[in-house]
Formats: sequence, C-alpha cells, structure tokens
Amino acid sequence: MQEFEEMMGELIELGINANPVAPFSCCILDPCGQILVTAAYARHISPLFSAEGLALHALAQNYHVRRDQKLILVTNTEPDCAAMSTILWCKMHDINIARIAYGASRNRLKKLWDCHFGFEATEILDRAGKDNEYRPELTGPILENDCLEAFEDAKALSDQGDRPVLSMELDEFWIPGDWMLELEN
Repeated sequence: MQEFEEMMGELIELGINANPVAPFSCCILDPCGQILVTAAYARHISPLFSAEGLALHALAQNYHVRRDQKLILVTNTEPDCAAMSTILWCKMHDINIARIAYGASRNRLKKLWDCHFGFEATEILDRAGKDNEYRPELTGPILENDCLEAFEDAKALSDQGDRPVLSMELDEFWIPGDWMLELEN
C-alpha cells in the first residue's frame, strides 16, 4: 500500500483546497501509473459528481480507453454506494477500473458524520457477485488517519455554519493529465 501514500497525501490537500467542507478527491491512473484525470467533489453542481463520478465523467469525455486497459482509481475515501455502482456500470462499457486504492474507510467516515445510510464498497461488490468479471480489487485504508483529519476539519467547518462560496464551473473541479510529474520537477 506504500505505493499510493505520496499520491494520497496530495489528494488530501487537493480535496481541502477544492472544497473544504467536502474534501473528497480522487484520480484515475493508466496501467503504467500515469495520472489520466483528477477530480474533486462537485455535488453542488450535480448530485452525480462525487469525486469518483466526476473523474469517470471526465475520463469518458476526454480519453479513449479499452476494456483490456486495467485502470486504477486512487481516492481519499472508500467510494460510496453511488460511486461503486458507477464504477461497475463503467466496466460494462469498457472503462475498466480494475483496482481501487482508498484512504478513509466508509465505516469510519459514517461515524464521524453520524450518517447511518449507504453501503460500504465491499457490500456493493458482494451484491455484484464474488465471481463477477467486473469486480475491481479494493485496497485500503491508506493514510486513513490523515484522510480522516481532513474530514474532521470539514465537519467542524460545517458545524460552525461555514460554507465557502464554490464555483459552478465544472472545469474547476477536475484536472486532465499527470500533475505529479510537475511536482517532481
């Protein structure tokens, strides 16, 4: 799991900067580890745009991918039931998210936010069937305490009534290409 720790740290920061009261963020990597798209939570624009939903939307709009390309989704929280369902549906349409590496577990996030609905990613995968060819490998948690700290801060802002003014420009919540290359230079 160490292979995603640096990226997870960057995703935590990206999520906080994009939306401090909902710091969800993720990126999709190609089979060679290059970042294709990165996205942050934009459900204020559309309820479909969780970080994962927006990343998949951007991927589908901007890249031609094939079923035999095993993509990796790295996200700072275990995908919720809507995101997991979207991931499974995308696999049926040639976007093959073969592996998901996540930061904070859905269970711990639900406790933090006192949220009692929804399913964990494994529950959605189990409902899809253990032998389902579309079932991605789930890896995590990675840097869970660091991820949860960002969500604890977000909850404190929310509880205080602090709500930042967020852009309605969808392009401000996703990035094409490999920004990690720029960090290395």
